[in-house]
Amino acid sequence: MKIDKQLLGIKQLPLASKRYIIAHESGNPNNVGPNSLNNELQYMKSNWQNAYVSHWVGGGGRIVQIAQTGLVQWGAGPRANPYAYAQVELARTNDKATFKKDYAAYVWLLRFLADQAGLPKTLNTSGDGIKTHHWVSQQLGGTDHTDPDDYLKSWGISMVQFKKDIQAVLPYQHQVVKGDTLWGLSRTYHTTVSELKRLNHLKTDLIIIGQKLTIK
Repeated sequence: MKIDKQLLGIKQLPLASKRYIIAHESGNPNNVGPNSLNNELQYMKSNWQNAYVSHWVGGGGRIVQIAQTGLVQWGAGPRANPYAYAQVELARTNDKATFKKDYAAYVWLLRFLADQAGLPKTLNTSGDGIKTHHWVSQQLGGTDHTDPDDYLKSWGISMVQFKKDIQAVLPYQHQVVKGDTLWGLSRTYHTTVSELKRLNHLKTDLIIIGQKLTIK
């Protein structure tokens, strides 16, 4: 998937070690419309001194990176921040179709970042890996947040389901637009041309506007 970089350009401290990818959600029930992601980004960019994460997801599957990974971010309390390679916030929506795309991008990004950091693609286990902010509150302390449990549950995603999805990648589809090529899409989605052809049973590099391509 495409990661849009809008880096804050702030100085971040080095990590003590790479142990976690932290999964958050905004917790803002008053910001659920079509501009919720942009609103959250604008707020965090203006108030990063209070808290910030590395990535936001929302707006129908958009991914925006605002801080460097592998350096300290202030999003999960003092006992997790020094060990969190990346922290990902999920913007809220009141639209089912938007949530479906957001959730697929959220799961994909958490898995992608775990791979990037060399961490297990597991959720809330006793060792290193992907953790919810709620897990941090319960197991490490220093924070009392319970996200993203309730928001995901409101859309029918239990923690059991979330864990299954983290451990078994969800397929994602890209609809071909003018100018798309397999090579360009492979760069955008951090994959290879051969893998795209395999997933979509393509015998040539030809793709057609409007065609839906599966991407994992």
